[in-house]
Amino acid sequence: MGKRIAFIPISLFTAFAVTGIFLWINGFSPIAFIRILFTSSWGSATGILLVLTKSALLILTGLAVAIPFRAGLFNIGGEGQMILGALAAALIGALPLQCIGVFHLLLCIIAGILCGSLWGALAGFLKVQRGVHEVIGTIMLNFIAFKAVNELTFGAFSADAGSGRTSFIHESAYMPVLITHGAADTSIGVLISFILAVGLSIVLYRTWFGFEIRAVGENPTASRNAGIAVGWTQFWTLTLGGACAGLAGAIETTGVNHTFYARFTGGLGFDGIAVAFLGLCEPWATIPAALTIATLRASDRALQLDLGAPKEIVFMVEGILIICIAIFTRRRNERNSE
Repeated sequence: MGKRIAFIPISLFTAFAVTGIFLWINGFSPIAFIRILFTSSWGSATGILLVLTKSALLILTGLAVAIPFRAGLFNIGGEGQMILGALAAALIGALPLQCIGVFHLLLCIIAGILCGSLWGALAGFLKVQRGVHEVIGTIMLNFIAFKAVNELTFGAFSADAGSGRTSFIHESAYMPVLITHGAADTSIGVLISFILAVGLSIVLYRTWFGFEIRAVGENPTASRNAGIAVGWTQFWTLTLGGACAGLAGAIETTGVNHTFYARFTGGLGFDGIAVAFLGLCEPWATIPAALTIATLRASDRALQLDLGAPKEIVFMVEGILIICIAIFTRRRNERNSE
């Protein structure tokens, strides 16, 4: 496993070197770029908390992609699965269930996980039973989720006419704060995401189910001949991926916004694709990958204000980084096949 990620530091260096040359050609200081990038994210307690909060969500949406990918599937439905999980958590959190204490929060988390997993399971059913490619299925399910949630948020579940959000959840449904500094804080969702990433790595490499996932991803025909239920394995990995995305939505609702806004994700579900591939679809490696992407995203506005560079420059770094990862992975696979 270590050899698989050994070239990630090289990819990081290459991405920053190419970006630095681009900035220098356009009259910006590469040194100032690096300085602002890190001081605006890791240079203050507020920046660190922002990075950790965003990383928690990116880890989970990264897992939503990484786990199905190890079974040979490409789940790009994390965005839809996440917003459904977030909406479910918001609706349960707004119910007058303060009397049950911490179980109110637990119900919100369970609701988010269930809605996300059901949306992933639907894509799995279409794949296994009807032969619908998972990319097509998850794209269509994303659009359905977007439209349905948008109508419900502005309609039946709207807090006020035209507000575009649901009612605020009760304090009994708030996720406990892990660290706070001034007006910034981060919830225990960070710990949950870290533990889940490590736990799924153990499942993937130390359990029979994990062995079946990896076998199906490597060679579904041989796996089927060996007696592995390929279809069911693919179904359950998509369900598990949806559960991770739904959990991300529930954490965002209970630990950050305390309500649900229409289109609140800001593309976090799609950012999970970058996180998964940056971490080579290793569950535990989504942690450093998410921290890397969160660092870039936390500094985009500072780069625009302090350096004068367009904030989209962070997307350039991400793109070059993933291209480098793809190139090195391809070369490694070619060497292994020789």
